[in-house]
Amino acid sequence: MTAGLGTRMKSALPKHLHPILGRRIVDWVLATAHELDLASLVVVASPSTADLFPGLEVVVQERPLGTGDAVRSARERLEGRVDEILVLSGDTPLLTSALLKQLIDTHRQDQAAATVLSFCPEDVRSYGRVLRDEDGRVRAIVEARDASPEELAEREVNSSIYVFAAEKLWPALERLEPANAQGELYLTDAICILVADGELTSAHVAGDPIETEGINTRLEMASAAAVLRDRINRAHMLAGVTIVDPSSTWIEPTVELEPDSTVHPFCVLRGHTRVRGGAEVGPQVVAIDAEIGEGVTVGPFCYLRPGTVLEKGAELGTFVEIKNSQVGAGTEVPLSPAEQGGLCS
Repeated sequence: MTAGLGTRMKSALPKHLHPILGRRIVDWVLATAHELDLASLVVVASPSTADLFPGLEVVVQERPLGTGDAVRSARERLEGRVDEILVLSGDTPLLTSALLKQLIDTHRQDQAAATVLSFCPEDVRSYGRVLRDEDGRVRAIVEARDASPEELAEREVNSSIYVFAAEKLWPALERLEPANAQGELYLTDAICILVADGELTSAHVAGDPIETEGINTRLEMASAAAVLRDRINRAHMLAGVTIVDPSSTWIEPTVELEPDSTVHPFCVLRGHTRVRGGAEVGPQVVAIDAEIGEGVTVGPFCYLRPGTVLEKGAELGTFVEIKNSQVGAGTEVPLSPAEQGGLCS
């Protein structure tokens, strides 16, 4: 689901389109979904964003009538094609495919009509509360704005990620009514309908609450970016790359780093940059779509713009900026182009 406006971001840009480490927030969710063996992947978008998902199957939610209406918009595309519906929210970039597989496994083991992915964060904020019966089964999900003081005291909350049995979901969506503070059709009310019908509704509690955190503000977006940065850096270091100060080093997921390369503090590596073994980058280097060859030394304070190719053993000194250039093997560029009277190009 990507049709929401995300007004708490205080932005003209819908929240799921804000960039984090080279990808839009929703693209992190889509990348995770692509790791699963899905029969079909459908994006529910608003009329203004429907053209922003090339190569994907898109349905349009004509008016922002709530999450229940958003899922109902996909019915024509999915009914009869699949037996299970996995509903993902476009604002959860920290989600992992491993957690989604656990959710699906729980749904199938319980033979449930619906299974919600829940979590227990330190700060429950405005998340909907998951309410259970005396047997521990989910009996309802209530939005915070509609909850009683007793319900607000619950610590288990809804991630807005679910698995539904398709044959149970579609009839339930037809029975939704906007009986809430927002006047919207809540997907969570489908849970209540299924419970009232005597259907089993289940929950899978995420082991790490951070994976299910949604983004509603720029503060939360910055926190999510730091988590993604740490995941990327950790993977590179375990693969044999030296990152001197991971907390100050930002590497986009499309960057390639070979073992025995070294990245010094305060570097930003973007796009399809590639750093080969033995190269040392930084400190204070920005590289975008650059090729940094074996044994190359770059920096400090260098800017490598798209089209830069540094061949084996090349050395770039302080304050060098290069674009659309090939620097030959063993070549030294000790001065910045400005100091030499022009930009290397």
